[in-house]
Parts: sequence; structure tokens; C-alpha cells
Amino acid sequence: MGLGSEPDAAGVIRIGVLDNDPFALDAMCAMISAMSRNFHVVWGTGSPAVAIEHCHNAHTRPDVLVLDMALGGITGADVCRRIRRRTSKVGVICVTSYSTDVYRAEAIKAGAQGLLAKEQLKTDIADAVRRAAAGMPTVAQAALGFRDAASAHALLSGTVPARMSEDMKDSLSAREKDILRLYAQRLTTDEIAARLGITKGSVFTYVHRAAEKFGVASRREVLEACARYDLL
Repeated sequence: MGLGSEPDAAGVIRIGVLDNDPFALDAMCAMISAMSRNFHVVWGTGSPAVAIEHCHNAHTRPDVLVLDMALGGITGADVCRRIRRRTSKVGVICVTSYSTDVYRAEAIKAGAQGLLAKEQLKTDIADAVRRAAAGMPTVAQAALGFRDAASAHALLSGTVPARMSEDMKDSLSAREKDILRLYAQRLTTDEIAARLGITKGSVFTYVHRAAEKFGVASRREVLEACARYDLL
């Protein structure tokens, strides 16, 4: 998806979508775009790190982020919490293929404005997006305990450092951290394999596992995420 501009006088709502299933991502972007001429999906991504970066950048920040709760090595709640600690300017709507009872408490604590089952999206997402664009949960979601974005930001920002969640940091194994630290020190793959007494193939395997946990595709992106969020 391309990156859009700031909201205009016509009341356009800028929307970002995060889902690590490419087919679900495309379907959700298309469905949301078709619901209103005022809904503008400015980007869609399968990478939690990319979504977080976009939400922290004033030029790419959406009014609303719609994200799946199950993202592999990091949950939607982790992503929401990371965003909410830094800003109240992005309304967050979480979605899930499972029962909302499984994730509701997590989503509320993370500062989301709502949680919808994917089967509800056709009937409930439009109202949820409009309310979240104003930083508010829907009436039904507020009754379940979801807070407005400003209150959630105030609650989270004063108590937790602005860094990647401990859950994501702890998802890296000791060996993955060792290898990534050595890459960060500019050692080559051959040098890392020799130092750690493992094969080059094993080095690549550990990096690939770390990339999957972060929802990225390359070693460079893994190292950028580690540097950005102080993970090593």
C-alpha cells in the first residue's frame, strides 16, 4: 500500500492494517476501503516492526490501526502497547479469528479502542473505525472496559519505558542474541560460525527464526529492529 497524506477537510480517515497472513491482509484492506469513500487504507503490512515505525512517524501515521491479535513471535497486544506508550494519536482496533474472550483483557490493558471477531467485521468495523479515529471506543466496546486513546496513553506512558515489550525481547533465544550481536559488530557469517563453533547453515537458521519472530524478511531488518528497540 502507498503512503498517504494528512487528513483533509472532507473527513478522510487514514487507516493502516497489520496482519501477517498476506491473504487476510489483502482481504481486510479491500473490505475496509470499500466500506466508505472516506476510508483511505494508506498502508498494509505483515511486519509488526514496520507498523510500529509507521505509527511513530508523523508522515506515515494513520488515524486508525487495524491489527490482528496473532502475529507469530509478537502479539497484537504487544504492538498496540508499544504504540500507545508513545502516542494517543492512533486509534487501535484489534481483530481476531478466535473468541474475543481470549484476548479482551490483553487488548484493554494494551490501550486498544476495541476488539472484534473477524466474523463481525462486515457489520461492526465501520463504526469502530470512525470512533477510533476520534480516539474513542464504540459504546459497546466501552461497556466492556475499553478506554479512549488519551486515557490509555496517560496510563501507559508514565509507567513503562518507551521500548519494545519484554515479551518480544524475551522471544529471542540466547543463541539468536549472540549471533545478532556479532552481526551488529560487523563480523561476517564465516567469522560468526567459527567463533561459535557452528556451521554457516546454523547461523542462517537462527537469523531466519529471529526474522520470523519480528515479522520481517531480512537480516538487515532484524538488526534495525534490535537497534531501534534496544533488544541486544
